Amino acid sequence: MECYIGLGANLGERERTLRRALERLHGEAGVKLCRVSGFYETEPWGKKDQPVFVNAAAKVRTELAPLELLKVCQGIEGELGRVRQEHWGARSIDIDLLCVPGVQMDTPELKLPHPYMLERSFVLVPLEEIAPNLVVGEKNIRQHRQACMDAGMVSPCCGSPTGYSLQLIACVDDHGGLGRQGRLLFHLPEDMAFFRQKTLGGTVIMGRRTMESLGKPLEGRRNLLLSRRGKGGEGFETCRGLEELWQALDSSSEGEIYVIGGGEIYAELLPYCREAWLTRVHADGGADVFLEELEGEFSLVSCSPAVNGAGYGMKFCHYVRKF
Repeated sequence: MECYIGLGANLGERERTLRRALERLHGEAGVKLCRVSGFYETEPWGKKDQPVFVNAAAKVRTELAPLELLKVCQGIEGELGRVRQEHWGARSIDIDLLCVPGVQMDTPELKLPHPYMLERSFVLVPLEEIAPNLVVGEKNIRQHRQACMDAGMVSPCCGSPTGYSLQLIACVDDHGGLGRQGRLLFHLPEDMAFFRQKTLGGTVIMGRRTMESLGKPLEGRRNLLLSRRGKGGEGFETCRGLEELWQALDSSSEGEIYVIGGGEIYAELLPYCREAWLTRVHADGGADVFLEELEGEFSLVSCSPAVNGAGYGMKFCHYVRKF
């Protein structure tokens, strides 16, 4: 089941709270974060005498029923300090289920689609960014946003993980396989040259197994280790979670930023990636770790065949996030 979610906060560290909520959503069993909008600073709606909000929208896929997902969202709100005191009042975090395509509900606990979503610019603007063609009622979100009479301020602001323009780079076999028993499936000079050409002068983000397989930092690049197990080797900057990663990227990042593996790191950061570069090798590598299929959220924009000395057919493919 696909579900579209709205997030907002106007107390405390607003942007950080939204990032933590997104991370928690992605970490829930049976919930997969697929896509995230930018962050928008917005005027309060309904009750005006309160601080300005930061709002965002997200798309998730879930095995949970809508009411179960609602309880998950309410649990995350509680963990992040939400106290329900005043209707439409100030809040540290608000996570609303906006709509589930093909599902209508009208219960005391949950109404789908959200009864006010089409009246609120702060909902429609970020939602249009990630799902302009999503149909609610007789119109799509872009048409609803154009017809919305709410003139409240909705202004792009910093803070969303999508603002780092992350790019995924990987080499996969015909089945999307990445590796087997902790090792890469292929070591092709042509792929290695392509990887070096793309990443040189930029920042690379990796997990502990990838760091260990490299043995040393990649020269000419800033090496960031995303690992909750603590410090990495010399020359690697360790981030013990996503919030530390975002802070590290804020501190100094020259050039492009690439996610280079392994499988768990790809899965954790793919929702925030803008582009993907895949070397597709026409072979079955017997993988035990796989990359998620990109076609649902990304568009293939180019694919260049290549020849390699190992006798494999291969191609370099470039994907960009849809919309």
